[in-house]
Amino acid sequence: MLRAFNGYILFPILEKLSKRDIRSKTSELRNFDHLTQSSQNEVQKKELYKVLNFASSNCPYYKDLFHSHNFIPNKILKDIRYLQDLPLLTKEIIKEQTDRIKTTHAFHPRKTGGSTGQSVMFYYDERGLDWTSAINTLALEYADKKPFHKDMHISSELGINPPTLKAKFLDSLKLFSQNRKRLMIESFNDDELNKLNKSLSKYRPYLLQGHPSSAYAISSYVEKNNLPKKQLFKIFEPSGEMLTSKIVKSIEENLGAKVVNRYGNAEFGVVAHSRKQDSYNKLKVFNRAFYVEETNKSDLIVTNLTNYGMPLIKYNTGDIATVKNENDGTFIYDIQGRVHNNVEINGKKYATHFIMDFLDHKVKGVREFQVVKSEHDVSLFIVPENEDDKDRIRTMVSSKWPTGLNVDFIKYNQLKKVGWRQKFQHLIELN
Repeated sequence: MLRAFNGYILFPILEKLSKRDIRSKTSELRNFDHLTQSSQNEVQKKELYKVLNFASSNCPYYKDLFHSHNFIPNKILKDIRYLQDLPLLTKEIIKEQTDRIKTTHAFHPRKTGGSTGQSVMFYYDERGLDWTSAINTLALEYADKKPFHKDMHISSELGINPPTLKAKFLDSLKLFSQNRKRLMIESFNDDELNKLNKSLSKYRPYLLQGHPSSAYAISSYVEKNNLPKKQLFKIFEPSGEMLTSKIVKSIEENLGAKVVNRYGNAEFGVVAHSRKQDSYNKLKVFNRAFYVEETNKSDLIVTNLTNYGMPLIKYNTGDIATVKNENDGTFIYDIQGRVHNNVEINGKKYATHFIMDFLDHKVKGVREFQVVKSEHDVSLFIVPENEDDKDRIRTMVSSKWPTGLNVDFIKYNQLKKVGWRQKFQHLIELN
């Protein structure tokens, strides 16, 4: 009864008090899903035209781009494929042209993780941020999660607390209204995994959300210690990195949970999500909010239809996938995105996403990093945002890992790349 009150009454009240408009957008997304495919296509074209028209008037970068390519936005209304006349937008262009792309409505910054290129700052307007929250709500409905269901989110334990008592209260109230609890984790050592396993056994959430590597660590701990293979939660939803068949099999066999999948990033929020009736590697695009171009095992190109704070048109995400337009929507298959690895420092196993969170949210001022592991030592190479900030960064990192981790600073072009596409990874192991 209390969880139903939280989900259906308290959350809407908090939404209104915080001057957010999420539920109306969630309703619009649901209504869009019930339209015929031809009607959905017409709505998508009109929304794309609105973004293009807005960008041409409010973003100097797009104004110049459209002029140089003789691009006329209203032609989109006749054929959406006209968008192909424009070149791709990349992270490199955004880093150079940020002030000419973002608008005066850009209030909410987000930083990319950097695995598909250098880390870049992106911005949302208020409306765009509300749309991302609405999509999150619908994504959970795709996973068959109801507002009264409990969920748990695995987060990095960084020792960061809300700055004020009011902020702490509001954060707790938000979690309470969503029937959500956070599980904080620093490393993948057995003692921490044991605590996580006990917390899950006690709380029994309907849905667990977190990095696949975190859920896989819990699953492997259960298998390694011959613990009972009981259902600790019903659904696992990934965030932040790519699912693999090995991880899916392990979670389903050892933890008794169904694995759903989603694709998203800092630039857009959640773009696509698997449906209950589909396999984890078939994700339906939220076409009301995004236009994702068809492709076959190639670059994933996305245009945002809802964020006017920083319009992203024909943006190359750096991820690889197959995208198909089908009778009941647009679907993304076989995404090849970010994978996090584990590295041992002073006898403790850390996920590279923990190191990333520590540098991004605790240390700050880090443009990119890479861990290089050799037979004899582990080195953390850092690309600072500001060259004059090296001493402060080194001091903060050394306070966390006084021994067992060498800290050095490099230029961005000195980061090591691997694979035939020369893709960046946060961990490099040298033979």
